[in-house]
Amino acid sequence: MQNHQSTGRSRPLQPSSRAVRPHGSLRLGRPAAVLGLSAALVLTATGCFGESRPAPQETATALAGAISSGDYSTVSLTPEPEDVPEQLTEALADLEGVDRAVTVASAEVDGADNDRATATLTVDWQLAGNDEAAADADAEAGASDQASTDPEASPGAGSERTWSYETTAELQWDEEAQEWLVELAPETVVPQLAEGGTVNLTTVPAERGSILDGAGEELMMERDVAILGLDKSHLEAGDPEALADAARQVAEVAGVDEDAFVARAEAAGEKAFVQAITVRDNGDTEIPTDRLLAIPGGRVLEDTAVLAPTRSFARDVLGTYGEPDAEQIEASEGELESGVEVGLSGLQSTWEDHLAGTPGMQITIDNPDQPDAGESETDASNSPSATAAATPTAPDGPVFSTDPVPGQDLASTLNRRVQEEAEAVVAASDVPAGLVALRPSDGQVLAAASSPEGWPVAVSGSYAPGSTFKVVTALAMLRSGIAPGDTVQCPETLNVGGMVVGNYDGYPDASVGEIPFSEAFAESCNTVFVGAHEEISAADEAEAAQALGLATEPVTGLDSAFLGSVPDDSTGTEHAANLFGQGVVEASPLGMATVAASVAAGQTVRPLFVTDPAVEAPAAPESGVTAEEAERLQALMSGVVETGTAEMLQDVPGAPVLAKTGTAQFVADGEDLAHTWLIAIHGDLAVALFFNEGLGGGHDNGPVVRDFLTAVEEIIPSEG
Repeated sequence: MQNHQSTGRSRPLQPSSRAVRPHGSLRLGRPAAVLGLSAALVLTATGCFGESRPAPQETATALAGAISSGDYSTVSLTPEPEDVPEQLTEALADLEGVDRAVTVASAEVDGADNDRATATLTVDWQLAGNDEAAADADAEAGASDQASTDPEASPGAGSERTWSYETTAELQWDEEAQEWLVELAPETVVPQLAEGGTVNLTTVPAERGSILDGAGEELMMERDVAILGLDKSHLEAGDPEALADAARQVAEVAGVDEDAFVARAEAAGEKAFVQAITVRDNGDTEIPTDRLLAIPGGRVLEDTAVLAPTRSFARDVLGTYGEPDAEQIEASEGELESGVEVGLSGLQSTWEDHLAGTPGMQITIDNPDQPDAGESETDASNSPSATAAATPTAPDGPVFSTDPVPGQDLASTLNRRVQEEAEAVVAASDVPAGLVALRPSDGQVLAAASSPEGWPVAVSGSYAPGSTFKVVTALAMLRSGIAPGDTVQCPETLNVGGMVVGNYDGYPDASVGEIPFSEAFAESCNTVFVGAHEEISAADEAEAAQALGLATEPVTGLDSAFLGSVPDDSTGTEHAANLFGQGVVEASPLGMATVAASVAAGQTVRPLFVTDPAVEAPAAPESGVTAEEAERLQALMSGVVETGTAEMLQDVPGAPVLAKTGTAQFVADGEDLAHTWLIAIHGDLAVALFFNEGLGGGHDNGPVVRDFLTAVEEIIPSEG
């Protein structure tokens, strides 16, 4: 894969104040066991120990294991200071979960004093990163200079994300205990670390990749925002009435729920900034800065955020990026962390590792304050910190650092102008709605729009598809031997196991009785399709659905995508109801657009939301729709526009439109309601429009699809 440098704005690459990792970047595991001790151990010793005195290597090995695990209870230590293990736990808190490998390079008895020995250890802190970004960076950089290491603290630097150094430990022979004791000090584990000091791990954010549209232009990128809120540090502490009053004023100006904001303000810390709302600072949004600043504690902060062109633009597809809330953190089972920005939904979540890159890391040592350089040794020795002169001096700057690896751009299939037209359609609806437009020739989704915000209708909604599903049943019937011109029976009603099915209100009387199958399809005769329940099995219906692209586990490049669910084991009235899109069959607008696309393409279409990186979709089913079958279905759908329930689509300029309308009954709060549908083919474009409530697919959806296709004709001509 290639690294793509984002062209959007980004925050300066400054060290983060927190030592936590962004989701999908630093992955910290439990401390590793000592690695390669037998291979790495160099046994050198001088002096005569006597018959009963052991060599120091065993103690050095035990110390290596203790440093690796952080548990020093298995090592014999000199009596003072006794609290060094606790000091080390506190000092290395930032590295608590980092794998480390410790090996013994040597363990030698001092030549002049057989009661003392020195062990030299190599310590490798294995700071892992985003695997994909790290691998790409290593390949491009030739494993060169991604990491810089202090030469004194790390003479034996390892890989780009491994902090390596040598350290020494002093051992003292205890004649009474007949064992070597370790003179443990903080600098034994980390050179230049003093008592009371800390080893700090901070991250340097990586520049996040952008999501691009089908033309390579940025869709989601860093954009300027203004954060409206209340700064409690500017209010007098201990005055709840003043706090509540200020919070209500801020909420009113920001346009958020007053009671909820007051409650959040009261629960926040005394000096907290309580965010009310974030708005785009693009010149088009009126930001009430003066009104907010007139309120005690009212503030407007300037910042940037990863955003789409508009708040609603392809929200189901692009998703959101930011800090997770408490509910999202709990549902993530440890994947998300408070305060750490991450892709939360849509492509931002599906492709988090690809977009996020790898943050840089800095490791610094912070020791207690040293005596002033001008202070005399006498003064230092007489000072309260008489041991300060012996305190190791912390190095200037990081002892280890890596540069951040930028995230990579993601090329989506969305067409900005087509998406804008789709957004306009759903925005004008006073009921939940979803519209999907995709290109049959390659399966690329050009637009997917939903309303209202928070309802992922278009790409993952699950609804009874009504009579649009008759395209699937028609394929199963064609495969059973029926032809478009064959005569079928369309009674006014049909009783199947006690379930009485009739045609919709307004069904033409002339199309009742013996009629051609093509007419039954064009006028959407329910009883013809329900009547096929004995010839068409549930397995036949499920196979036809798969042939037209309604995969139950689709691979689209968007994890949240849902196409449809068609059981292969339904029986009785359930199976009969399935055949005209009721019963238990379900589909999304994306799924039904895929059905239309498969008819248009003459083969099973797999919808895609991403082109780069390439998404490897599964092979088409063995029983995929054939070109001959698709031609017959095209002829049936043409009749819907020429003489059937979608005649209004004749007004669309360009190539003739093929379509199928649908209405699916449902009950909500005891009220009989109906979902309305329309799927259409126009040149190399397949469209599905869903309204959660309406009278009928032709009545409600038809005029809207007509206007949408007319507008898109100017963007993507259907002919030529």
